[in-house]
Amino acid sequence: MIYTKGKLLGLLILSSVLLPTATAQAVEVQGLYEIELVANSQSAADREIALKQALYAVLSRVLVADDISKLPPVQQALNAAQHYVKQFQYSLIAADEYSDSDARLMRVVFDESQLMEVMRQSKVGIWSEIRPQTLLWLVVDKDGSRQFFNADSMPDFDSAVTFAAKLKGLPVIFPMLDLEEQQRISVSEVLSADSRNLLNVSARYEVPAVMAGRLLQKDACWQGEWAFYFDGKIKQWSSACLPLKAAMVEGMQGAYSVLSHYYGVKP
Repeated sequence: MIYTKGKLLGLLILSSVLLPTATAQAVEVQGLYEIELVANSQSAADREIALKQALYAVLSRVLVADDISKLPPVQQALNAAQHYVKQFQYSLIAADEYSDSDARLMRVVFDESQLMEVMRQSKVGIWSEIRPQTLLWLVVDKDGSRQFFNADSMPDFDSAVTFAAKLKGLPVIFPMLDLEEQQRISVSEVLSADSRNLLNVSARYEVPAVMAGRLLQKDACWQGEWAFYFDGKIKQWSSACLPLKAAMVEGMQGAYSVLSHYYGVKP
């Protein structure tokens, strides 16, 4: 069975850690090969399913491909997911977080060297743990009002952004939105057809990639619009109306696609 990100969003609880290096432009992303997710139970059958889901999520943030599920070595690895497990353990889930009493939180650590050797032999592109920072300008369009994302006053969005960034292994920073920035840029300019002011204001952060996004609430879902500025080029995309975390993942997936194809190494 091949697992897509849509099937995994409700199950994954990611645990990678971002540690800064000596430069402001890149960080070392640790924990790329470990992950936490919800297993339906501790049975052998549910463990096998959970391990496949976990491995798919891990490979999707280190391999370079438009759709990793179509790669034969990925399909083979998923069919033997348990073979690549270094360690795993279960823990209880709080009753208010998950209703199924048999469900358990499962932490899995995969064998990086073994996995990467298989991928290298199969000539699959790999993106290392040293990754550039991306500056994210995020606008929240809700109840007829547009605001810049604020982690302190928007905990649901903060959780969604953190989840999506970890899912794709992307180091993300946010604008300070100090008085100077508020005077120089407005929410309407973040996805404007003329990006010059956005990029001029972003220059102070000295990062190679700038991402602009808007999440528009429509009933119980969120419509995403995105623009990614990197290497003198711009990539734009939008997503269908999705739950908040899924909408953020669509944004991060677009950024991952650009950066992994640029920085990834094919043996």
